[in-house]
Amino acid sequence: MKKLLPFLFPLTSLAIVMFLAFRWYSNRTDRGNITPFAENVALEELTSEESSLALSGVGDFETIEMESQGETEDTGKVRYEINEGKVKFSVTANLENSQDENYQVWLKDPNSEAIRRAFTLEYIKGGMSGTAAISSETLPFEIIVSKDSAEANSPSEVILKGLVEDQEEVEAIQE
Repeated sequence: MKKLLPFLFPLTSLAIVMFLAFRWYSNRTDRGNITPFAENVALEELTSEESSLALSGVGDFETIEMESQGETEDTGKVRYEINEGKVKFSVTANLENSQDENYQVWLKDPNSEAIRRAFTLEYIKGGMSGTAAISSETLPFEIIVSKDSAEANSPSEVILKGLVEDQEEVEAIQE
């Protein structure tokens, strides 16, 4: 026993360090389950010209008022256009404390829990805004604005919601 005693403390220390290193590595590489909606979504940034057109609403853009999810006076709009197999959209929001905090835009499948982070809203003169383009095959999808969080797989505090759908399909179903 006296021959093994000098090795006991270093082996115990090494086992603890290995356990902590394994736990750290598994937490850093754990991305959660990627949903089918997130796998198929190819999000594209708009050019500066397309972005300014989408934000100004010039062109054949549909507009959706986003619904506030809390007691606040937060408001937002989604302007979108379906063209050439893509949905080009812009999100503008007037949020309380918009200069003090960061806000994320998420895309969610309304028929499941599949969700994906799209972009971070940027502060401009008229409030917070951001633009992107996505394949029209993903329609319909929900746009969610939430406070920025360290959680990479889901929004933390949902502030605004809006549903983007193909208006031609909706009108055809209603007839």
